[in-house]
Amino acid sequence: MDGDLLPDGRREMSVLFTNLEGFKGLAEKLGDEGAASLLAEYYDAVGRIVEKHGGVVDKLMGEGVLATFNAVAELEDHGPVARRAAEEIIAEVSRLTAGGGPLRAAVGVASGPADVRTFSAGSYTATTVVGGTVSRAAQAARGRRYGSVSDTDAK
Repeated sequence: MDGDLLPDGRREMSVLFTNLEGFKGLAEKLGDEGAASLLAEYYDAVGRIVEKHGGVVDKLMGEGVLATFNAVAELEDHGPVARRAAEEIIAEVSRLTAGGGPLRAAVGVASGPADVRTFSAGSYTATTVVGGTVSRAAQAARGRRYGSVSDTDAK
């Protein structure tokens, strides 16, 4: 990654989504403070791994994380890199514990064309990714195969 941000527009990228197994029940069991502490630890782990592999965390959504590779900063071989990050996330999250047991994540990865766009909602402005590639990665993570990576491009 060269550190230069790419402009908004359509490009090839890889998108990674994560979510945690049973988070709703865990949050109820842990209470607000405990759930927030768990999310802080989980987000930190996922963020470190994504950045280590040259990706960028796009947003945090409940117990989900959306990350991109080659969307806002140029990254060669973004597909294989995103998949390595996904495998590492699965392993790292399984080392975290809450509610008496290890956590398990589902990670969905997809590569292909998508748009990088900056949107505004009132005074809030954010840059994010949109398109079929993003949807495929999100659907793969929602496939509920916890403890594994769902790679929409795997043969």
